Amino acid sequence: MNIIRRGLATMANSRMRTWFPGTEYPLIISAPMDGVTNPRLATEVTKAGGLGFIQGGRDFSPTSPILKRLEDQLALARELLGGTTTPLPIGVGFVTFSASVREHFATAAVPILKRYRPAAIWLFAPAPDFPETLFTLIKTLKSDLADGAAYVPKIAVQVGSVAAAREAVAHGADIVVAQGTDAGGHQWASGASVVSLVPEVRDMLDAEFPGKEIVVWAAGGIADGRGVAAALALGAEGGVLGTRYMVATESDAQDFRRKALLSATDGGNSTVKSQLHDHIQGNRSWPDLYDGRAIITPTYDDHVSGVSLDENTKKFEAAKQGGDSSRMVTWSGTGVGLVREELPAAEITKRVRDGALKAIKGLNASL
Repeated sequence: MNIIRRGLATMANSRMRTWFPGTEYPLIISAPMDGVTNPRLATEVTKAGGLGFIQGGRDFSPTSPILKRLEDQLALARELLGGTTTPLPIGVGFVTFSASVREHFATAAVPILKRYRPAAIWLFAPAPDFPETLFTLIKTLKSDLADGAAYVPKIAVQVGSVAAAREAVAHGADIVVAQGTDAGGHQWASGASVVSLVPEVRDMLDAEFPGKEIVVWAAGGIADGRGVAAALALGAEGGVLGTRYMVATESDAQDFRRKALLSATDGGNSTVKSQLHDHIQGNRSWPDLYDGRAIITPTYDDHVSGVSLDENTKKFEAAKQGGDSSRMVTWSGTGVGLVREELPAAEITKRVRDGALKAIKGLNASL
C-alpha cells in the first residue's frame, strides 16, 4: 500500500512540476480574488514554490479600466519575477458571465495575455443562459495563445458540481478547480463540500475521460497544510487557498477585513452563504446560480429577523458613511478559524506546504 501511495504522489508531483516548472510538492495555489490579490502577492507565492494568481476582471469593453489594470499587473509581475516571459509563472483568473466577455474578450483581453503569456488561465462563472461561452473561451485561449512547444497555457475551470466539471473537460479544460461550499466568496449556490465533491469529480474524470490528462485542484475551506493533505487524499493534485491569503502582508484587503478574519472563529457558524452579501452592496449582476460566503454581520442578522432589503441597505450605507465597518462585507471561508496571524505570502506558502508534508508523513508512520 505504501508503494501505491508513493507512486500516486510521485505522478502528481511530476505532473505539476512539468506543467509549472519551479513549483514544489504539494502544489499550493493562491486564488484569484478580486480586491485582494495583486502582482506582489502572486509572485511571492510563485517564488516560494507555489502558483500565484491575479484577478483579471470581467469587463472587457473597449473603454474598461480593467484592461489597463490587467496589462499593468502582468507587467509588474514580469518585472518582479526578473523578466521571465515564457511562460510567466503566475496565473490569471477571469469571471465570465458578463456580456462583455462574450463580445470583447477575444479582441481586448487575449492580446494582452499573448504579450505576457501567463502559465495558467482560470475561468469561473459562465452565464447559465450562454453555455457555449466556456467552449468559445477555451477554444480561443488555446488557439490564439499557444506558441508551439514554447508556450501552451493550462486552462483551469472553477466548478461547483460534477456536471459542471464534466462540461468543463468536454470543452477542453486542463484543470478542474473543484470548489466546495466551505469556500469564501462567490461560488455555486447549491453544492457539496470538497470531501465529497473532489473524489466524485476525480472518479467521473477517470471513468468518462480515460487517457485524458486532467488535473483536479481542491478549493473551499482549506486553510492549512492538513487541509491540503486531505485534498490530496481525496484525489486533488493541488490545494487552493483564498481566505488564508487575504491576510497576507502583500494583500490588498482593507484593515477592517483583516481584523474581521483574524478575530473570527468557528467558521461554520461565523460565516454564511447568501446572495444578500452582494445585494446589500447594490450588486445584482451575478446570476442566480451563484452566491457567496462571508462573515456574518448585523446586516445578515437583520435580514434573518425580517428587516427589508431597503431598510437594511439604509443601515448599511449609514454605517459605511459613518466609518462603522461592522456591517461591511468580508468574504470568508469556513476555515477562517484556522487563520490566526498575518504573514508574508511566501511564508504562508511554505508553512502550508510543510504542514501538508508533515501530515502525510504522520499518516504513513501510523500505518
